[in-house]
Amino acid sequence: MLKQRILQTLRFFDLQDYPLTLLELHGYLLADADKIRPALDSQWDLNKELEAGEKVGIDEVLKCLDTDCWGEVESTMGFYCLKGRQDIIKKRLRNYAYGIKREKLIRRYARFLKYIPFVRGAALAGSQALGQQKENSDIDLLIITDQEFLWLARTLVTGYFQLIGKRRYGTKITNRFCLNHYIAAPREVTDYKNLYTAGEYIKLRPLACQGTVYRFQYNNKAWILGLFPNAQFLKGDMANFRTQKILEGLFTNRFGYWLEKKLQNWQLPKIRTQEKFIVVKGDELSLHPQSKQQGLLESFFKSV
Repeated sequence: MLKQRILQTLRFFDLQDYPLTLLELHGYLLADADKIRPALDSQWDLNKELEAGEKVGIDEVLKCLDTDCWGEVESTMGFYCLKGRQDIIKKRLRNYAYGIKREKLIRRYARFLKYIPFVRGAALAGSQALGQQKENSDIDLLIITDQEFLWLARTLVTGYFQLIGKRRYGTKITNRFCLNHYIAAPREVTDYKNLYTAGEYIKLRPLACQGTVYRFQYNNKAWILGLFPNAQFLKGDMANFRTQKILEGLFTNRFGYWLEKKLQNWQLPKIRTQEKFIVVKGDELSLHPQSKQQGLLESFFKSV
């Protein structure tokens, strides 16, 4: 039932204090939660294939909002939320101001990522991409690397942001770049396939080599469409630039492969792999130990 799906969608984002525009509500419209729940494990991650849910037109969503959802949904200044939650609309509008300065930083510094050896794509993620930025937020990045040089690419990206004084570390958080997710090649992820991560992957904003970012989204569309049937995907192609090719020539040899292994052996002991939401594999490094996704998913599925 469309009304139920709309209310569930607003509920999911309400738990994140995030009202939706009509376009966002349509794009993020959830599949029926009763159909999603049997495909989840105890941690609320998908543990089996889920067929793509039913797509719905934006005109159908608007009609349902104006009729069936009347009295349960409120709308102000182009945003929709559950009844009695108009305060989150004001909060989202206030928070726009905090994102303006970060957008300037992103435009100034992220464009150089396409020249760093073995970086095949870079995308804005997290609160800034989702429109959930706050006063003290950082700037989350997803970095897609060459399949054979993840650790070398990570070292060079970290060095770049450290050199310009914009890397997040320790208590230095606000308006700094958080380099917490690297994946070798734009492949399908295998860990933490859930509503929270699906929403983040849909909302990724390409910052460098956009074709690679689109390819990553496209390669994950099968499981994402089971959760967000209206999500849209483009099929991009990987590319690298002449400057990259010249610099990469210094490392695509025995020395480069030796250095890649040395950097991996040096960095691995510094990563606390026993914590939740840490993925350390040969083709992925994802560091989100403070993630609130499990609590959010539990609250959502226990309330619908």
